[in-house]
Amino acid sequence: MTALDERPAAGSTPTTTVSVAGYLATRLRQLGVDHLFGVPGDFNLDLLDGLADGGPAWVGSPNELGAGYAADAYARVRGLGVVVTTYGVGELSVINALAGAYAEDVPLVQVVGAPRRAAVQAGALVHHTLADGEFEHFSRAAAEVTMAAETLTADRAAEQIDAVLLAAVTHRKPGYLAVPQDLALAEIDAAPLAQRLVPVSDPAALAVFEEQLTATLAQAQRPVLLVGQLVPRFGLAAELADLAARHGVAVVTQVSARGVLDADHPCSAGDYAGTMLGGPAIDVVAGADVVVHVGTVLTAELTGFGSHRRPDAGTPFLAAATAGFGDEPGGRVLLPDALAALDRALAGRVGPRFVRPAASTPAPVPTTDGELTQAQLWHALAEQLPAGTALLADTGTAWFGALDLPLPAGTTLSGQPIWSSIGYALPAVLGQGMADAHRRPVLVIGDGAAQMTVQELSTIAARGLTPVVLLIDNAGYTIERALQSPRAAYNDVAAWDWGMLLAGFTGGRAAYAEATTGAELTAALEAAFADTGRMHVVRAVLDADDTPPMIDALARLATAAKG
Repeated sequence: MTALDERPAAGSTPTTTVSVAGYLATRLRQLGVDHLFGVPGDFNLDLLDGLADGGPAWVGSPNELGAGYAADAYARVRGLGVVVTTYGVGELSVINALAGAYAEDVPLVQVVGAPRRAAVQAGALVHHTLADGEFEHFSRAAAEVTMAAETLTADRAAEQIDAVLLAAVTHRKPGYLAVPQDLALAEIDAAPLAQRLVPVSDPAALAVFEEQLTATLAQAQRPVLLVGQLVPRFGLAAELADLAARHGVAVVTQVSARGVLDADHPCSAGDYAGTMLGGPAIDVVAGADVVVHVGTVLTAELTGFGSHRRPDAGTPFLAAATAGFGDEPGGRVLLPDALAALDRALAGRVGPRFVRPAASTPAPVPTTDGELTQAQLWHALAEQLPAGTALLADTGTAWFGALDLPLPAGTTLSGQPIWSSIGYALPAVLGQGMADAHRRPVLVIGDGAAQMTVQELSTIAARGLTPVVLLIDNAGYTIERALQSPRAAYNDVAAWDWGMLLAGFTGGRAAYAEATTGAELTAALEAAFADTGRMHVVRAVLDADDTPPMIDALARLATAAKG
């Protein structure tokens, strides 16, 4: 069930008609979108002109994939992100970002400027097509990796825009809108804009779920909330922290939700991915009489390749737009409403409050002498990472090293643990920085991953963002070396002069340092974090075979999973 809020939308007193682009711009503004990411092309120019009139501000990128990744990161903070491309050549470059957003539960909407309707009807052999007179190849591809996909028509444009946007924010999944070039500035009825798009739960389904959940938790002595990525996607971290503290219920987080609860929260029992991670979470989950899945995704990498405690028929789950037990289909219950129901259900519990296990003894501080090691790198970052930052870690040694990193209070961690597309996190710095000006982005990324999307450094600098970038230079794809064939040539990448490259991309607006020892890295990070007025890139040179401990555990589990 969906609904329109009966209250007039703030700041929108629509005229009788509005252009299609103007309608879309107003809807995006109502949903909290202040920036659009993308690349112009001849089929989307009318659309871009229409969106520029009172719509979200434009943020251009060197290529569409980088723009898609930036919009993904923006959506994780704002609840919706938009990437605008031209037809064919532009939209296909974004499809990897769309697929990643689908896997990672991110409401990213792609808006495509499409050919004129007359050309489509005539089957014209125009550019950016496959020269076969068929214009639906790419929209069909997008439909495979989105929650809703529409090509606008004159008689249903407003309805189609609303349907795609509402699906994206309801399910926290991507959407796709194709706007024909000659329809972008056409006038349509503006009346629907007077009511905001608001997804709602089915009251009957919500009541049934809450009644069953209350009965399940009433006598629970050791309940545990297993929290996944949908909680941060819905912006429910504060509500979760408050609920856990008031009811004294243990919380463990999947690595895709790491940082959603501060480590010093009295109910935090740490991260859980089966036996892939150590710490108290394994015992807490094993000893629980009820494990409530709150916004989880049970992929191999998030469950320690199936080494987790598996849900059974009585396991409660709260998903984006449904809630229920076991694998039975649940009713339409949105996650915010389900979390509120969980709050009320826990109020009647008679069991004891959770007591957090004593913290383990910290590992010895590694020496700063000699060649820089992974252990020294992560220790140096842990020592200096400021509270309240936005930490982004790319797939590979960066991500698995970050999983062992103690996060300071108020620090978020973002990556792609499910889709795992290398290069995502560098453009994500742009989206993160534009979405939240109050958190300084801190990026950890490998050299191979950075080579994928390095052009976005220019946009980051041009927009005045001042991230700290820790570049792990180990001459290639070290995570692949750890998994198989460490001496294979395909795991090597070309050596770059990163200092010259940074100067070229940023025009001297970024500081650069290199570190080959622990002492040099400590000094470079200290300078970078102290100077908040500009971007800092620190290149850390590491041995090609040096890996964080978590990768060793991953390699063992991955090998075992092969049989």
